[in-house]
Amino acid sequence: MPLKGFESLCDQNAAQIVSRDSGNPQYHRGINKNRCYVTHYQIDGVVIKGDSACDFLLINEESRVAYLIELKGSDLIKAVRQLEATENMLRQELSSYVLQYRIVANKCKTQEIKSSAYRKYQIRWKGRLLQKTGFIEENI
Repeated sequence: MPLKGFESLCDQNAAQIVSRDSGNPQYHRGINKNRCYVTHYQIDGVVIKGDSACDFLLINEESRVAYLIELKGSDLIKAVRQLEATENMLRQELSSYVLQYRIVANKCKTQEIKSSAYRKYQIRWKGRLLQKTGFIEENI
């Protein structure tokens, strides 16, 4: 467990791990079909105070993959900046993990997805950034 002093939100071998803010419809569901050892943390407001961090961190401790998850209304540029800020603030704790970046938005404007500011992150994170509207469900 990389975040010492914080308790995981899920059981150690949970079959499904859902990241959702109360009152918002968008969510991320990690499906743990192999029942690997996983940890799940609320980052924004708990691990990191302030509004510059992403919402959740989901880690498959066995495969050493960490998912930084941002649930957002529609501002993709702010979302990628929050993911980046979280990565920077937790750099030491996450240094032994492969990072994956997830944005679940309510709605996205085409011009924002095609903007140079957003594309910069897509290029930097080389296929590790996934953005969808409504929800993301994936095997972790």
